Amino acid sequence: MTTAFPPVAPPPVPPPGPRIVRHGMSAAIAVAVALSAAFAVGHVLYWTQPEITSPLPWMRVFLLPESAPFKLTRVLLYCGWGLSALLGLVLLTLRRGSLTPDPAARARAVRACQSGILGALLLPYAVIPLDTLAGAPLSLLICLPTTAAALLFVHRMQRFRRMPGWLLLTGFGWGALIGGGFGSVMTIWFQRYAAGYLLDWEHPRDMIRTLYTLLALNAGVFAEVGKAAGVAILFFLFRRHFDGVVSGVVIGAAVGLGFNLTETVHFMTAIEPGQQSAQFWIRQVVGLMAVHVAFTALAGAGFGAARRLPELRDRLLVVGGGVLAAIGGHFATDSVMPQLGKWKEDLFSHNQTLGLLLGVPLLTAITSGVFVILYVLILRRGLKEQGDGLARALQAEAEAGTGAVTAPEVGLLLDPRRRLLLELRVWRRDGTAGLRHLMRLHQAQLDLATQRGHRTRPGADSFVPDESLLRERVRELKGIAAAPGSPALAPQEEVHS
Repeated sequence: MTTAFPPVAPPPVPPPGPRIVRHGMSAAIAVAVALSAAFAVGHVLYWTQPEITSPLPWMRVFLLPESAPFKLTRVLLYCGWGLSALLGLVLLTLRRGSLTPDPAARARAVRACQSGILGALLLPYAVIPLDTLAGAPLSLLICLPTTAAALLFVHRMQRFRRMPGWLLLTGFGWGALIGGGFGSVMTIWFQRYAAGYLLDWEHPRDMIRTLYTLLALNAGVFAEVGKAAGVAILFFLFRRHFDGVVSGVVIGAAVGLGFNLTETVHFMTAIEPGQQSAQFWIRQVVGLMAVHVAFTALAGAGFGAARRLPELRDRLLVVGGGVLAAIGGHFATDSVMPQLGKWKEDLFSHNQTLGLLLGVPLLTAITSGVFVILYVLILRRGLKEQGDGLARALQAEAEAGTGAVTAPEVGLLLDPRRRLLLELRVWRRDGTAGLRHLMRLHQAQLDLATQRGHRTRPGADSFVPDESLLRERVRELKGIAAAPGSPALAPQEEVHS
């Protein structure tokens, strides 16, 4: 039987290679350098601030000695900058081919140097969050079940093709450690230098409102930039897994959940240790899928949308719009929350329990409700567009007669409920092993259709992997022998990287 192919094949696009990986790593390092530059600016502003000489007792809050975790972060960052400079010199030498003539060995050494630079520039930010989490293991354990349930819900929001679980967990880890740490150190820098520049020592109380407004702006900018930086780095390193706004919303929500976990533990143990149950209700129940999740989901949606845009100007526009929306939401929430908190206390002064059960959801709806609605609408629109694109690509693949996707499978793959029912039947019949095999097959088929759709759209880029490898992976999972003349099947890590 002769295999049928579509009459007009799209022009071939080379599979991802070392050049693309190198460019993605270079962009990720550029993001890490930008975070270090922001930290350095904060330190310079602290060094050059006017001396605080006010005798007022409450001014001592601006003269507190730096904490041990912050000092360790600062020292490790300085060491990381030095190590990055040394690795950069080694990298420059490797690029010139002076150290090793073997191209494969040189490529491995370049990748190792780039990974070392990235780690040296980013890992120091994890010190403060690790100190917070390690210092309150009971609070952490209390918050983990709700956070894990929310992360699973975020993963299941992907009705069709799903990002790998390890990528979702990486985004969650970034939000909990790196994003949270960067936001913390930039807030600490502001608290240490802002008074010297902003307060009028003759009438200091007149500037307090301005100072706290700027503190809210500083927290909004650097917390959201720190979270968005994680989305950006994951986008540059694993762009092959981003296929639209759905992927961006999901990875952004995962980053926001990680950030929210660390912040919840911090508020339960350091800010309001006497109100732990109230803080759990506010941050792990009412605001769990709002606030930080909503803000970073919007930033992630910008990166997801950029994956489908061919023009650099359009990509920068949607990414910048998403990040600005996140910053604006965070700043607005922090700046109006004190006044809304007073209003809530007056409204529910007769009953504090009602203030928690009704007042907190009301305040959350006022401050971040519009952002939740926005990311839900974006997600819904993205899922519809994703389903339409997959329908066209799956139908084309079935008509091609390669065996990777058949006509009866098209409807099944496009219906999440039917897939779930089939998975349950297979699980009852064949157990966990059969279920995992079926899920791998479905995801491989959806991945093939997704990449086929990417290849046929205008402005397709070189991050689209070779369809023949993906097709042979599906055929292998189906137990179909490879077609004569097919390329050698790459390991699964290469196909899905």
